[in-house]
Amino acid sequence: MIEELQRKTDQIDGFYLAMKKREKTMEAELSELKKDVELLTKTSAVLKHLLDSMVKNEISKMAGLITFGLKTVFDDQDLTFLPKIIKKNEKLHIELKTLNEGVEGEFESFGGSVAVIESFLLRVLCLLKKKYARLMLLDETFAAVGSEYIQNTGNLLIQLSKKLNLDILLVTHQKEFQNFADNVYLVKESPKGLLMEKIK
Repeated sequence: MIEELQRKTDQIDGFYLAMKKREKTMEAELSELKKDVELLTKTSAVLKHLLDSMVKNEISKMAGLITFGLKTVFDDQDLTFLPKIIKKNEKLHIELKTLNEGVEGEFESFGGSVAVIESFLLRVLCLLKKKYARLMLLDETFAAVGSEYIQNTGNLLIQLSKKLNLDILLVTHQKEFQNFADNVYLVKESPKGLLMEKIK
């Protein structure tokens, strides 16, 4: 009976020592996990800061290009494109605003031409960011642009084409754009179907 008791006591001591050893192992693992969490938290903060900086830099470039385009086309106005980063439900969103003389407002007097130029410039940015072939196909893109701004729009197209090494194919009924093109083709109907005649 004493031997049986001694055996059980030794067994309990063995379990106790094994549990103590396991406890120390788990404490060491927990300590390592805490260090990993701390490192990941710091790394996450650094990456977030870098990402925020990159986003702000890209937004700033976007604002610069679009404001440049607006000021080139609407040189009689004081237009500024002002994107703003806002956080909604832990997600970043970009709010796009256009200011005229520092005031956000409607541009009905422009007949939608401000939105047309902004949309065109946003497409240019997407083309550059995606690193697609530098060719833009524009089909009646500037139909809403008033005749008083076609000269400036043509100048903008030339500047963008040269600065960004961008080829632009513009299909339009606005004949004034011919003055800015390297090549001009007239599409006309014939008994055999549509024909393209080179004008310039």
